Amino acid sequence: LVGNIGSGIHTTTPVLSVRGRGGILIPVMTTHATTIRSSGTRPPLRLGMARWLLLGAPCVAIVAGMSAQWLDFRALRVPLLLLVGFGVLATAYATNGVRRDWRAALTMVLIGAATWAVAQSIYAIIHIASGERFHADRFGAQWSQAIALIAAHGVFLGAPTGIAAAMILRIAALRAPSARD
Repeated sequence: LVGNIGSGIHTTTPVLSVRGRGGILIPVMTTHATTIRSSGTRPPLRLGMARWLLLGAPCVAIVAGMSAQWLDFRALRVPLLLLVGFGVLATAYATNGVRRDWRAALTMVLIGAATWAVAQSIYAIIHIASGERFHADRFGAQWSQAIALIAAHGVFLGAPTGIAAAMILRIAALRAPSARD
């Protein structure tokens, strides 16, 4: 049976599943009078919208990496942190929805770490390609300083950004009406 599942309750004949938007099969409990959607924590997301949300983290990684080289990071610290945070949040929502398990949280932390590592990689490439040097010679050669800088940004900025995204989506999952209501 193909039906619109936007409201959650539908009058139908008994079926085993309802095909939702984008071809996603959603298990349902049916009676002769109504169909009640099972408690899924991921709301239906239009396929076109999900594609755009998946691009959130990669796009902000490019923008943040380029702007860190050419703009004053100290003056733009908060806008850049918010930009990357919203990009990670968009990508995490597109991949996991508002799932409540530890795997979804771990995925969000990895998305945050990868986003910041890519942003710092772009910064390091532009920095070295423009003939500039990192000024921490006591930490080794330029290549090792760049790798350490990328890893530090992935761990110390990326992991907290992913944790924040996981917490925001967790709060959204708790506030969402459940199927028991």
